[in-house]
This record gives sequence, structure tokens and C-alpha cells, in this order.
Amino acid sequence: MKKLLILASMAVLLVMWTPKAEANTTTEAPTPYTDISGHWAQKEIEKLYIAGALGKGENFRPNDLVTRQELISMFILAMGVKPSAETSSSFADIPSDSWLAPYAEAAYRLGLVHGQKMDGQVYFQPEATVSREELASILIRATGDSGEVNKFSWSTTVHALAAYADGSQVQERYQRPMVYAMQKGLMSAYADQTLRPQQLMTRAEAATYAALHLLEDREGKPVLSENGTPFREVLTVKTTAYSYDRDDVLSYLEFPLREGIVAVDPEVIPLGTHLYVEGYGYAVAADIGGAVKQNHLDLFLPSLDEARKHGMQEGVKVYVLD
Repeated sequence: MKKLLILASMAVLLVMWTPKAEANTTTEAPTPYTDISGHWAQKEIEKLYIAGALGKGENFRPNDLVTRQELISMFILAMGVKPSAETSSSFADIPSDSWLAPYAEAAYRLGLVHGQKMDGQVYFQPEATVSREELASILIRATGDSGEVNKFSWSTTVHALAAYADGSQVQERYQRPMVYAMQKGLMSAYADQTLRPQQLMTRAEAATYAALHLLEDREGKPVLSENGTPFREVLTVKTTAYSYDRDDVLSYLEFPLREGIVAVDPEVIPLGTHLYVEGYGYAVAADIGGAVKQNHLDLFLPSLDEARKHGMQEGVKVYVLD
């Protein structure tokens, strides 16, 4: 009788317990990529994909060398910047109807890239690979820290690089950005205490830098009504405009002058800050001026005639993106 009761109890338990369906125990992959499972950068790649900074496709190719066009589109989207759908191209090697044109134009106006000038035209070189020192420079401009880098003295920079066996190999134009990146923890030396400035970067490395330093929590942040780009605060300013006949003039941050470069009062808007100016578009605070004080922006325009026509405008909204 006792044996029958035990058997009956077991039967009841078996009826009450049912295994979960196999479909419920299978976690759907956060990305469609089939080649990142177990990769050291898997989490960062997944974060970028979820944030909408990476395209769809079966393979991510994490160990392939990253090209300039891949890096810039990845960085622009990681920053939350929504490129204009209708745009021209400032670059001789990017057609205006190319998928890359909106990203390259946004990056150009925001100061992430300057292009290379040859025979009076500016070239982006979209298929070029990216070295570690170049990535450091672009990353710092993307974080809005160009103004801080500009404060580094050359003596401090040279002294800092001397601590590394290959510090002297960093090209002069990348020296201050590389030192800043090291000191601020954006980059670190390799295990053998080398910098390897000319080492070419992979797609996985580019994705990691973007995920760690450009993605941010945008939950609850206001967005531009024009395109949905998130911003931190809005200022009301007066604007004037300036231009130069010569095309070899540089801004205070040593950026080549072009549309998107604006002069600011650094006490109000720190140099290097990314902006969206009502009626003007994306811009970077890369210049100063003796008459530019408080809530006053001086916008660079392509010609003196356009600058004169702009005159002085009051009540202009400026959206601070960083």
C-alpha cells in the first residue's frame, strides 16, 4: 500500500512538472553577425549594433582593417548625429549621391576630419586604412576635446612621449592627441609599453573605441526637431559671419577654415564643442575672435559676399551636442 502511494505521488509530480519549451531557453542573438561569437570585442560590437551605429549584414569582419569611410560612419552614428538626408559633397572623391556623402559631410562640418588638399580640391580617401595615431586624433575630435588638446605644451608632449620606446615615431601632427589620449585613458600602451602609432587598426578596435568613448545614455535627452540628433542644452545667441579670400588660413585650433567652423567665446562654449546652429547646420567651436564675447557666434561662410549678406542676426538658437 505504501509503495502504491509513493508511485501515485510521483505520477502527480510528473504531471505538474513540464519542461520549458526549447524555444524559451534559446536567447536570440543581439546582432545578425555570425563571426563575432567569442571575439574579444563581441560586447562592444553588440552595443554599437543595438545603438544603431552598425549596419545589418551576416558578417562584421572584426579582424579586417578598418577603412576611413567605415570608421567615420561608425563614429558619427555612435555620437548620435543624424546626417542630413539631402547634402552636397565637399570632397572630390565622394559623389554627392554616395551613401557616404552625408556622413563625410557631417564629420567635416563637426571637425572630425579635415581631408587632404591637392590641386585646389579636398579629398577624403574613403578606402584608406587608419593608423593608431590617426584614430587617436579623430577620436579626440569626436569626443569634443580638441580644445583641451590645444592647451598641451610641446615640452609636456615631448617629455610624455619620451617615456615610450617608440614615442619618437609618433608624427608631429598626432603627438599632442596621442599624449592626451594616453593621459585621459582613451588609449593605453601595449603590454610591452610601446605605442605602435603606425599600426593599422581593425574594425573590432574601431568599434571598441566607439562603444567605450562615444556611446552615451540618450534616454530622456531632448532631440533636434529637424533630424532627431540628441543635444545637451540650447543657447540663444547673436551671429555674425566671416570669410577669407585665401584658402590656406587656419582656425585657432589649426583646423582648415570651411563652412562649419565657428568662432566662440571659450568661456561660454569650450573650444572643440560640437554644435547645431539654427539656419546654419552642424558646426564645431574651433575659432576665436577679439569681438566674439559671451553669447556671440561668428560663422565661417564660403565667400565675403555671403558673410556680408548674413550681417548680424539676433535670437539664433544654438544646440550644444556634447
